[in-house]
Amino acid sequence: MKILLIAALLMTSAAAQAEGVLRSEADLPPTRYALGGKASETFLGDSFLTRTVPAMRAEAEQLLRDREIADPALARRLRQGLAAIAILQQRPADAQALIAAQRAAESKPQLQQVGAMLLEAAAARQLGGCAMAASGLRARLQGGVAEVIRDEVVRRYSDVQTASPAYYAGAAALVMDGEAEKQGAVRLSDGLLLAVWRAGVEGVPPCRAELSAVLGDWIRAPANRVDDIWAAREPAAAQFARAAPVAVAIWESGFDPSIFPGQRAMDPAEPLDGKDNDGNGVVDDSFGPTFDYHLRPTSAELPPPSAFLAARLGLQMAIEKGQLDLNYGDDTADARFFAQRAREASAADQAEDVRGSMEFLARSHGSWVASLVADGAPYVRLYAVNAMGWGSDPDPIPVVEEDVARWAALMPAIGQRLRGAHVRIVNMSWKLNVEDVRIRLLESGAETDPARALKRATAMVETMRAPLLQIIRDCPDILFVAAAGNSDQPDDIQASIPQTFDAPNLLVVGGTGSSGRATSFTSYGRHVRLYARAEGVTVRAPGGMVMKASGTSFASPLVARAAAQMLAANPALKPAALVQGLLQTATPGEGGLQLLHAGDAVRWSQQTARPK
Repeated sequence: MKILLIAALLMTSAAAQAEGVLRSEADLPPTRYALGGKASETFLGDSFLTRTVPAMRAEAEQLLRDREIADPALARRLRQGLAAIAILQQRPADAQALIAAQRAAESKPQLQQVGAMLLEAAAARQLGGCAMAASGLRARLQGGVAEVIRDEVVRRYSDVQTASPAYYAGAAALVMDGEAEKQGAVRLSDGLLLAVWRAGVEGVPPCRAELSAVLGDWIRAPANRVDDIWAAREPAAAQFARAAPVAVAIWESGFDPSIFPGQRAMDPAEPLDGKDNDGNGVVDDSFGPTFDYHLRPTSAELPPPSAFLAARLGLQMAIEKGQLDLNYGDDTADARFFAQRAREASAADQAEDVRGSMEFLARSHGSWVASLVADGAPYVRLYAVNAMGWGSDPDPIPVVEEDVARWAALMPAIGQRLRGAHVRIVNMSWKLNVEDVRIRLLESGAETDPARALKRATAMVETMRAPLLQIIRDCPDILFVAAAGNSDQPDDIQASIPQTFDAPNLLVVGGTGSSGRATSFTSYGRHVRLYARAEGVTVRAPGGMVMKASGTSFASPLVARAAAQMLAANPALKPAALVQGLLQTATPGEGGLQLLHAGDAVRWSQQTARPK
């Protein structure tokens, strides 16, 4: 499952283009590429190769040649798209040169060593068949450092198991067909992604056995096993024998309260008395303010499944568990089921699978986050702030002005309730930026003109900016912990809120793998001051099913949990002291990262004098 978290823009596209600088996808020329039908039905056809691909190649090459590209993620999309086009046009040497150029431009060591390894294998296949593809991949892996590249290798092993025409057609049907039909064409970035998918379809399945053997042998080799640094950093349970309860708010769209018995915070503003005490239209929402995806008051603490998801919930859970197991190299029955389905199910069935995945993620994300804060920490009391709209029901809900205005208007009351409920920590595993809103407007059909979409998105994010910052400022005794994002961009390029706010009671968290090295996806920059595990983190979904997930969404709650542990040991600590203790006890990692050490942070809190 992939969470699409794309670059942001807070300067106007016209200004950026006047300077010749491409700061994000929004600065790309507005050219669209006709497909002659749905993306899912045409990207494997001849017209895609003869008409669409040459036009995209000309523009992408011109952009790389003539424009300054400030966004590293955008430069990667252009080069890898061009490498895929070179493969489709039977130019393997050109593909290899583009892949080498992108590796040289990467800042993350795993991408420097093994980035685009499957595209490289597809190019090698054209030069010497599957044997050359396999030998080249083996040499590439032997030249890498296991502690650096293992997570990347495991993910590519999963890709090899699932690659098929129907698998990619199903993804294209859900994420591109709607916009392509409404616009009559696709954007450059989507067209290049289609080229990458087609190159994968043509290059991977014919060599699946050979590539799987190389990747599998490498993963299983004892020398390539990686020590997990994080377990040893956890504080001992005995340190919390007399822990004081700590209220932690999970600011999401909801989590499953049934899997956290005895760990719900009670809000004095809304006692269980059968009355709507706070006047928000909901009776006895005693665990926090709850709203639906359109920010309307609701009594549901977890968004109910749509009729579509409810009818296939058992199948969808098996799909999600299988995909995640496969993504992390776990050889389970669920993983084998998912791999077989990806290779054999029809494109229509796989489009339904992806549609279900998007809603499953929207419903499960809050429970995953809450489980990392509360599991094994009985002193944690979970408070729900279900005020994050724009999920999937079952299709993605667009961000529109009415919902944005409603969200902004809610902020003062939410701040008041957080303070009244004595919440000490708020976890925010989400971000808002112009590019995310712009893309969702276009993909959902809420907007058809790219220039208008950018203008509307910019205005909406500005509407949300001030109220969100004000909530943080109005709650100086609460520590806000935010996930950095998963776009592999500097924070000034991603330009998200709350991640770019400067506030003493806000801590932004990036992500690492098990060995403590930055993941290939984590966003970074001056606002990202602490890092925690974000790769293959064990979580619980609604209903309690144990799964693994990746993303900075799961590094953030690990830091929120550590802060809660510090408060359980020393309730007098203020946010400034929590931040000081977390940063002072962090250990230096590769590239200057500051790595969370929860055990040392708790010891620091125990040794810090309490105010008299």
